[in-house]
Amino acid sequence: AEVSESGKIVVEKSTVPVRTAQAVRRVLDCNDKGLKFQVLSNPEFLAEGTAITDLFNPDRVLIGGVQSPEGLAAAETLASVYANWVPREQILTTNLWSSELSKLVANAFLAQRVSSINSISAL
Repeated sequence: AEVSESGKIVVEKSTVPVRTAQAVRRVLDCNDKGLKFQVLSNPEFLAEGTAITDLFNPDRVLIGGVQSPEGLAAAETLASVYANWVPREQILTTNLWSSELSKLVANAFLAQRVSSINSISAL
């Protein structure tokens, strides 16, 4: 934020605890230039061993942002980048909380499936 000359869109891609984007935004909003930053959540749904294929052919792209005119515009800007190779119907937009939570839930669901299969195989 210190070196920025104008507001920016900041995109979190990693799996993070819910409300991380809010914390990042609070830090960025403390800049002394009065710049406005839009923080988006764009979790990756990549499988080990097929990351490149999954990146170019995702079954879905999830973008979470603040539900304000500025936040919606930022989400649409990121969606327009993805629209160059991902069909629009596979690009989903939602709020920050839901986007961050969905990645955690997807990971928990996958872990539960693996655990269940391991339990069954032990029988």
